[in-house]
Amino acid sequence: MSYAPDSGRFRALLLTGTAHCGSTLLGRMLAMHSRAICLGEVLRMGDAIERGFACSCGEALGACPFWSRYAELFRSYATDWRRYDLAFLDAFARGEERDLIVDLSKTRVWRSRRAWKRGEAARLVGFVFQLRDSRGVMAAAKRAGHDVAHAAERHAKWVKRLDRFADKERARTFRTSYEALCADPEGRIRELMNWLELDFEPRQLEPSDRVHHLVHASASSYLAGSNEIRRDERWRTELDPAEIALIERQMERVPILRTLYLDPSAPEYVYRD
Repeated sequence: MSYAPDSGRFRALLLTGTAHCGSTLLGRMLAMHSRAICLGEVLRMGDAIERGFACSCGEALGACPFWSRYAELFRSYATDWRRYDLAFLDAFARGEERDLIVDLSKTRVWRSRRAWKRGEAARLVGFVFQLRDSRGVMAAAKRAGHDVAHAAERHAKWVKRLDRFADKERARTFRTSYEALCADPEGRIRELMNWLELDFEPRQLEPSDRVHHLVHASASSYLAGSNEIRRDERWRTELDPAEIALIERQMERVPILRTLYLDPSAPEYVYRD
């Protein structure tokens, strides 16, 4: 069986990044395209079921009409992300009659990286690496009750790891940042769609105009239900000076974070490949 899409460059687009990197916003914008569908963090379906998470539509995963259609597929894979492969993602593409499947599983994409090098996956699976200012990520982590010092160290470690992965897979990786997306939503989405060899569609700038079915999606209330796309900069008031200094020390140790967010000579919020 061929997994090649009827249009576009890839059958699946997998997002790498860290928690709170703005992946849900990007995923919802991509899902507004007529030839694409976003599943959220489908590689974390097992975790979502165990923790009782609901679909982003508000229904329990077992009651959601979208996910119910694929109950047998998940049973056949035992909701084990280590077994997920291109054939698994292709089942959603065929079921929904779409060319592109988007998954936002971030670090789990990296953990399952061997699956995306086998057979047709090596040419039909692409990646998008999305960064976000560590201070914004840590403010979100603090809101969620995490220790800022531990979270900052972990975030820096993962950014270094994922940056190396993006460099290794540069031929099939699109680099972006949450800030670049918010600063110029249309321009950045147009660049991404051009890279995917799909046409930009204006409704991609209106991600709240559809009910999405995302698993393990962000529960942030920031601009919830709105089509306004604006940077969440609450870190400026939610982090104290000592926390900001601690986070920036971690950022200094990661070249890509230091250059992108701490270098005063760098254009603000421009992700330079």
